[in-house]
Amino acid sequence: MMEYLCIAVLTMTSMVVAQSDPGMGADDPATIAVERMRIMNTPPTGLLMSESDVHEQLSGNRFPAPTGRFPVVDQPYHQVPLFDTDPAQPISDIIAELRKKLTDPVSFEWQPMAAWTYQHATKVKPGAPHAKSLLWEAVSATLTLWENSGDYGQVSFLLQNNVGVGTPLKPYLGPQVGNPGGINNILVAPGAVVSLYWQQSFFDDTVRWRIGKISDASFFDRNVVAYNPIKGFMALDFNQSLTNPFPARGVGTTLSVDFSDNTTLRAGTLNSASTGLTSGFDGLALSHLFTICELDMRIFPEINGRPREGHLRFMGWYNAIKNPFGEGNIGGPGATFNMDQSVADHVAVFARIGWGSQDVTVSNFAASCGVAITAPFGLASSQTGIAIEYAHITPAGRARAGFFESTPGMLSATPSGVQGLGSTAFAGDPLPGGEQLMLEWYWRVRMTESTNTGPVIQVVRDPGVGIDTSVIWGWRTTITF
Repeated sequence: MMEYLCIAVLTMTSMVVAQSDPGMGADDPATIAVERMRIMNTPPTGLLMSESDVHEQLSGNRFPAPTGRFPVVDQPYHQVPLFDTDPAQPISDIIAELRKKLTDPVSFEWQPMAAWTYQHATKVKPGAPHAKSLLWEAVSATLTLWENSGDYGQVSFLLQNNVGVGTPLKPYLGPQVGNPGGINNILVAPGAVVSLYWQQSFFDDTVRWRIGKISDASFFDRNVVAYNPIKGFMALDFNQSLTNPFPARGVGTTLSVDFSDNTTLRAGTLNSASTGLTSGFDGLALSHLFTICELDMRIFPEINGRPREGHLRFMGWYNAIKNPFGEGNIGGPGATFNMDQSVADHVAVFARIGWGSQDVTVSNFAASCGVAITAPFGLASSQTGIAIEYAHITPAGRARAGFFESTPGMLSATPSGVQGLGSTAFAGDPLPGGEQLMLEWYWRVRMTESTNTGPVIQVVRDPGVGIDTSVIWGWRTTITF
């Protein structure tokens, strides 16, 4: 679980982007770590590396060959483009030329991308729209000030935005079918959402520290199979455990320590009161902090005569927030188990189970599992997956989705972010908590080098809010340059 050295934040070729900024400098699987080791044995670079520094360090490489340190295990995620001709190639060429002439010389990497999604729900709460057509755009960037034998100093930046395409941006469709998280986790809050933080590594990149305006969901509860709303399951319920109350992008810090090639410990704390659309300092106090710790272990069980890579992740957290239903502050703990496992050359499975204190999260129990298959039926350009979740939604989750006993509304809008309640204040008494079932199936075709497209079908069942069964028919198209 080492990290890719020159992190191009949110690139389509490695990890993902979403409401919670997944992929921003987070820990990557073994195949990425091998590439990282190769880069570590190249001459030092970076904006602040002088020519004398480079010559001094050329003989300082102490690392063994990558294949000797990291076992390379095939992961079932590579797809072959369906068409060799890419209509977006002229734009990609222009951007590549700009990088070559302007930004690469100063160690500045950037990545623009966009996603269009259409969803239509057969059943929604009274008066809510059934269909949503939305466009998400983002530009991510990393400025490397120095990079030397595995250690680096970088500034990471991300700018995201949503607009409606033929339909209004809000209200989002998730709460309209009773889901307090988001059935479209590609989206962010209205307006320009910014993340900006410093990341620094120490001791040959075995210790990594970040500080700034970040999202804890970028570094915790990640999953090889179910973490990527751009390329995999689109609902937040499968990208992270619904029990984890990750707050919006607030000021905070995270620390990752590699105890071995296959064991990493992460810890982080973040402003739980941030709405994500500000500097991140809004409401910051000792009584408004989300703190989490995660043990991440990489395993290689032998399945069908071959070692197959898998991950076991154990998390514990404590969320301290302003009481959304009254005066003062409240807090409570939670725990999550998260695993993924490659079981064949083109098949991987995942599972999560989580528990959280009812007062500080939208779900006090959730369990999900699923499978992803690359090149199903020999179709090298396709990937498909199916997953199911059971969750018990709390009264706070009902209120976050806008379901109240007497007052059909909220005193203030729910903040951006993932499941964090932030500094939200609710009006009226929420509906009692209850059970919710969710199913998702997707089929994704890599049409060209830069474009992916395909259907995403979801089913939500929540009788407690009057949604007996809602089928959400959707389509997703993404492009990156």
